[in-house]
Amino acid sequence: MAVIPRTSRYVNPPCLTKLYGVTVIERGNRPTPIAPAKLDFYFVKAGSQIDPFQVCSVHVFPNTTFGTAEQYVNRNPGATAANYGLVSSTTQNMMFHNYKRNESGLRIGFDANVSACPSPTSYTGDLTYAASSIFKVADGHFSVILQPEGRYVAASAPANNWNLLTQNASGTGSYIDIWTVVDVDGSKAQTYVNTFNLTTANVFATTEPLLVTTNNKLIQRYIEVGSKKKIQVKTELVVDNEPIKQDLRNLMETGSLLQNPQMRIVKLNESPQLTTRVMIQDFADTAGTVQLDSQGTMSYLWDTNNIVPKYTDDILGGSRGVYEITVKFDLVEETILSPKFKLIVR
Repeated sequence: MAVIPRTSRYVNPPCLTKLYGVTVIERGNRPTPIAPAKLDFYFVKAGSQIDPFQVCSVHVFPNTTFGTAEQYVNRNPGATAANYGLVSSTTQNMMFHNYKRNESGLRIGFDANVSACPSPTSYTGDLTYAASSIFKVADGHFSVILQPEGRYVAASAPANNWNLLTQNASGTGSYIDIWTVVDVDGSKAQTYVNTFNLTTANVFATTEPLLVTTNNKLIQRYIEVGSKKKIQVKTELVVDNEPIKQDLRNLMETGSLLQNPQMRIVKLNESPQLTTRVMIQDFADTAGTVQLDSQGTMSYLWDTNNIVPKYTDDILGGSRGVYEITVKFDLVEETILSPKFKLIVR
């Protein structure tokens, strides 16, 4: 058994995730200028995550005023009520919006309606129109991908002139993303300002193989049947290499080590009349839907209203009972499976 030195400490691992096969880094997980950065936006109204009427555009600008957007929006006292407070600067690093198309599928303009938001399944990592789209992930959940050398069309482009501009958020530093959203039909557009940082690329060298010990912990022990709840598993790392330990800690604070999180859910039955182990979700079933936050916590949104076996010949024996939770992820050149945790649905 490896002995963890007294001076070692657990650290929260930065994480990578995949958007339908393409590796992207979420805003809280220290994205870099040389890899796609996933910028999420959640719209919550009256306690519910729902779609607004329109998601008009997303602009990326340098963050030079401590997270505010004053220099990029129209605060002119003479501005019309419709334009006051909206983005007016044309010096953006990147712009995202969706396209209006004719019956032949050709672009004829822009479409702010949520119905025009493509599914994330259409993202392939290309540099052109998919890189400038606003994706609808779920109700009230939207994403854009800040792609290295991604291209976009200026908002002032005429319908017959689709000249592509190249995004220039290519250096390390702090940025803001401004989302322009219309809540309901007929209401005035509003802007929502968020921040993110692009950090030093994740490159390092060592003189010996990297040895890392993982520690996983299931956050909750009970879920009420009928609820829709995120199953959360926290991951911590400890570096076992004494000579490179401090250097690697520094890397973990700026780099990304965890990749491809997945979760398995199995119902455990004791009755001989029931299937002993009922597979609910296998690892492949949750690939791409397990989220990673900047603290190394994996989460999977599980709806206990409709728990059904993955295999139709298994006998579930009701939704209530004991479930076994296991997470799986890649760590450098290793594939890690966590211990099996018990979760009770009651």
